[in-house]
Amino acid sequence: MPVYFKNLLLLLPVSIYAIACFYFSTTFTGEETEYYQKIILCGASILSNFYVLYYHYTNPPHPKFLMLPKRKLSIRTHVISGSIEVVFGVIAFFSSNPEIPATIMALSAIIGHVTSSFYQTPIVFGSKSAMIPGYLFFVSLHLYSAINLLLQPDSNFWLINTFLVLSTYVWCRVFYFVFTVFGLFKDNLYSASILAAGVLILPSVLGASGNLFFILFVLGYNALYKLIMNPTAAEWISWTKESQRQTLIDEDARELWISNNLSINSDEVDDQTIAAAVFAQLDTDKTGSLDKVELRTLWHEWQVPDSFINTFLARNTDSNEFSFDEFYKKIWQIKGVKQRLQTETLKVECLTKGKNISNEEKCRLIFEQIDIDRSGYIDEFELKILLLEWGLPSTEVDEYMEKYDENKDLKISFEEFFKMYPVWSFAYSDIILAN
Repeated sequence: MPVYFKNLLLLLPVSIYAIACFYFSTTFTGEETEYYQKIILCGASILSNFYVLYYHYTNPPHPKFLMLPKRKLSIRTHVISGSIEVVFGVIAFFSSNPEIPATIMALSAIIGHVTSSFYQTPIVFGSKSAMIPGYLFFVSLHLYSAINLLLQPDSNFWLINTFLVLSTYVWCRVFYFVFTVFGLFKDNLYSASILAAGVLILPSVLGASGNLFFILFVLGYNALYKLIMNPTAAEWISWTKESQRQTLIDEDARELWISNNLSINSDEVDDQTIAAAVFAQLDTDKTGSLDKVELRTLWHEWQVPDSFINTFLARNTDSNEFSFDEFYKKIWQIKGVKQRLQTETLKVECLTKGKNISNEEKCRLIFEQIDIDRSGYIDEFELKILLLEWGLPSTEVDEYMEKYDENKDLKISFEEFFKMYPVWSFAYSDIILAN
């Protein structure tokens, strides 16, 4: 079939649909029409909730929500309070006496969903420059709507608005699925999903200028961040880049450092050549080795957390200086758990064993990649790398050791790690099965 006819077949149905939407929206206007459009959006949101429930039922939850009691309490509060809002919101809408269910809905939002959302905001994925102000804007709008509903429990306006703001997360998950299926926004998947959800919900709650208010809020937040925090170029890249998981070394910051300090094209030379050039640049006294001060300076430029740097240096107290071979093996080639699990050997091993692999074998597969030095244990250093990759603060390592290190030897054995089910089950599902 000629390309012309293919384009016609593509454009004709979508054009008819677009014209129908434009006609409906511009011909039937007024408060009553706007009300019914909001009801349609509420109905679609309720249907989308079934998909979200199915997703959470069939996919292991992220470890960041389950590993510590406080985070488990937070996510359970979040899910339960959100479910209460949906159920009692529907009851209030169809009830002839909506005051009691509407009050329950408002209290659930204020006490449970809003507080747990604020608590989880610092650990969101995606570009923090968009996601953090975006979360703050929607959570604050949710709180504002719920307070008004609590003060006016018979108000259909505040009932619907509170429900619609709550539905933002549902649509974020729906857009994430749609964008993944069609391969859209691959480099900005999390951020694009939440922003698309906002574009959908905000006009129905704040009116025609809703998206403008949101955009100005995000821009204003970033302007204040830049003014108050005064980030370096590398810190600003880290703040604005898309990050599905926090990695140990910020690759964009490292690339910026290389481009600013080395006169080589990293795309044209191999990895070891780049490492040698970096080593030579850092070895300012030309001794053929790097001391800990030089190493700390480099890692700061690459946005490596201080907690990791201190742990690494304490772990290598026997080495005050690092030769190039040590630098290349111990420092340059430190990779995240996800990278190590995606090696060809592991893929072949997993595919060979098929779906009948036991839980113990799954756990062993993950354990061996977290155990960097093959000591048979996961120590504080290795656990800290894992926490960073899961997007969790490395300062929580002591709490993890307290919870899972049963014999208090400051090491996690395989038997102890097997009890860390949220970690290895998520890693196996999200990384191994996905490749």
